[in-house]
Amino acid sequence: MQEVGMRKAAFTHGKAACSASSSYVFQGGVSNSKTPAPLTAYVLMSLVEAGEQPSAPPLDMAAQCLSSVSSRHSYTLALKAYAMALAGRPEAADVLTELENAAVVTSNSMHWKLPEGGTRAAAVEVAGYAILAMMTLNPEIYEPKARKVVKWITTQRNGQGGFYSTQDTVVAMQALTLFESHRYQGPLNVVASVKAEGLEHTFNVNDDNKLLQQLKTLPILPTQVNLTMTGDGCAVLQGVLRYNIPNPEPSDAFDLTVNTITVPDRLCVTKRITACASYRLPDGASNMVVIEVDLISGYIPDKDDLKLLTKQDKNIRRYEVDGSKINFYINELTVKDTCVNFKVMRTVDVEDVKPGTVVVYDYYQEEFSISMRYTLPPNDECR
Repeated sequence: MQEVGMRKAAFTHGKAACSASSSYVFQGGVSNSKTPAPLTAYVLMSLVEAGEQPSAPPLDMAAQCLSSVSSRHSYTLALKAYAMALAGRPEAADVLTELENAAVVTSNSMHWKLPEGGTRAAAVEVAGYAILAMMTLNPEIYEPKARKVVKWITTQRNGQGGFYSTQDTVVAMQALTLFESHRYQGPLNVVASVKAEGLEHTFNVNDDNKLLQQLKTLPILPTQVNLTMTGDGCAVLQGVLRYNIPNPEPSDAFDLTVNTITVPDRLCVTKRITACASYRLPDGASNMVVIEVDLISGYIPDKDDLKLLTKQDKNIRRYEVDGSKINFYINELTVKDTCVNFKVMRTVDVEDVKPGTVVVYDYYQEEFSISMRYTLPPNDECR
């Protein structure tokens, strides 16, 4: 498998020894970037992490390519620093210094603010790659700075323990794991005492339960929470506040229209949903996009219609049915509408049904999203 990967890497490198980007699915934090550095760095990192020798000709050529790239974009610098550190290139320290000079540094944290169009997910990736570069290059020297980045990246976690997208979560978890592997290795015994209105609770974190997430609900809100921690080791305490908002602010990235009609049939139970989405930003094409259709209670999709969609439109990569939700994975959106159009059948009569919703979001940058509610025509419209 690795040999095949090496051949592919060598084949896709051009005269400048750089991998030309031909993928519209995996674009990372520099969407539609003209520089070959990101994809070259991805290839180089993957092969070195898979066990290939950095001195192998294709990998050495990739490292030379990265050395020749002069981009000052923080995302590119972070990828470049980690890839070159993995490859054992002496230039890695200089690239990391350039990345540090672009950081936003406080007394307790370090992170990177990306140019306009950069997302929170991409900022987490930059921080993750910075930690990986520091810990790979010289853990002892860079530990104080890496700790600051770790403190910032921890504040970006969501209530489920991940971050903003699949991609940035993978990078962040890899970075935190590598950082932890160079840290305190003695026995873990942390006691965290929490006091709030109506609550007094003690969390005990030790070697026996360190992989277990412990939860406690605050019974009264608003409230002031006081925390006291004692013991040896490192633990993370996170407060999560969840609430609903009636109408989330739509992203400027997408347009969305939803239409529904009745499909006449003998039992008068069939409707058709059409959801069309397009991309509005100046770069002209999106990353992979998900169109999520939440069905109205009592209805199920026509699976033959769903299968036909993926055959008729190659831009619709695949679909998944998850309970009452249908997720359509779209290769990319452009200014031209991409539509999903399928029948639904009523199997159960439900009184006072609530509207359904359609959500369109960027697979890698979920803050780029737009949603719309829809209703179906009356049940007796075809009679």
